[in-house]
Amino acid sequence: MEAIETLRNLRLHHLSDAELAMFRAGQWQHYTPSKPIARSIQGRRFDFRPGLTFTPFANPVACNAHCRFCSEELQRRDGHQLTAKHLIQDHDAYFKALGSAFSSLHGLPMGLSLSGLEASADPAWLRRLLDLLSEPAHAGLFDERVLYTNGSGLLRFPWMVEALEACHFDRIELSRCHHDEALNQGIMYFNRNEPIWRNAGYESLLDRLQGHLHVKNSCILTHAGIHDIVGMEAYLDWAMDLGVREVVFRELSRLDDTYLPNATARWVEKNRIPIEPLLLALAPSIRNTRAGWKHAGSTLGYYYYNEHFHYKGMVEVVIETSSYTALQHANATDIVQKLVFHSNGKLCGDWDPNAHVIGEFFQ
Repeated sequence: MEAIETLRNLRLHHLSDAELAMFRAGQWQHYTPSKPIARSIQGRRFDFRPGLTFTPFANPVACNAHCRFCSEELQRRDGHQLTAKHLIQDHDAYFKALGSAFSSLHGLPMGLSLSGLEASADPAWLRRLLDLLSEPAHAGLFDERVLYTNGSGLLRFPWMVEALEACHFDRIELSRCHHDEALNQGIMYFNRNEPIWRNAGYESLLDRLQGHLHVKNSCILTHAGIHDIVGMEAYLDWAMDLGVREVVFRELSRLDDTYLPNATARWVEKNRIPIEPLLLALAPSIRNTRAGWKHAGSTLGYYYYNEHFHYKGMVEVVIETSSYTALQHANATDIVQKLVFHSNGKLCGDWDPNAHVIGEFFQ
């Protein structure tokens, strides 16, 4: 086995069948994090996981979709009111505080993960964020820049594509749960005034993105949508015809009893498609794979595991699972695993805007 340690994960190649079976059974339990980096923020010392990601939580306006699986609708039993319920009110104060947070983190190896609600829903907010990222003082702050989006704003406002390219985003992860627009709409529930909900709009956006930004299509596996290999292959053939060369199929995150059984949690539990049976059907062994598929390795992270394949020699396919239990265990250590800047001006090591507070940047 060849193991390559990166800042964010462990990449495994040339596995034996026994090693593959071991990782499929244990998954993230085999991940050993790198030595943390100490840093003082506002007079307090913290240990940070190298390569962690920073998210300026995108909530200037309410989300323009209502995905049945939305993690922002999950509620931990010990949680507070979520940031998703508190929209950004004062953009001047917000961006001044965010700039101060950036300045406090210079020299810390980390990537930008732009997500939360829908970052492209408010063009004024996104333009100011990209302007801040482009300032010379912050140009080298992030070694990777990724946008997670439903694509709605990128379709409505063509300038966003060029602006993201000029801001050196490495890729966008474009969410689409099915190649049938009616089935996709039943899962993602776009506002009907958003042209992206139609396949014609989505396909137009993909055409616009060609040659400007690397696109990874992101498909959540669900009983209501893509749930078996035949469906995966139909999705891949559709995406491939549209010029997409990378697709990730994600299992709904595995929850535990630390989450309240609200409507979202119940939908998640009812619709989860475990990846293990799919992986076993696709590749019972390294060399014995389904026709048209080739196993290309595995990746371990601190709360996720995935396997990589090549499909028809044209598309890289990632099949991924994650565990909120593993995530909470990692967060319970004294090492900061993730940074989220919330609309209340707090920089936290948690998606909860009042938990694991690293610094407070509103004056």
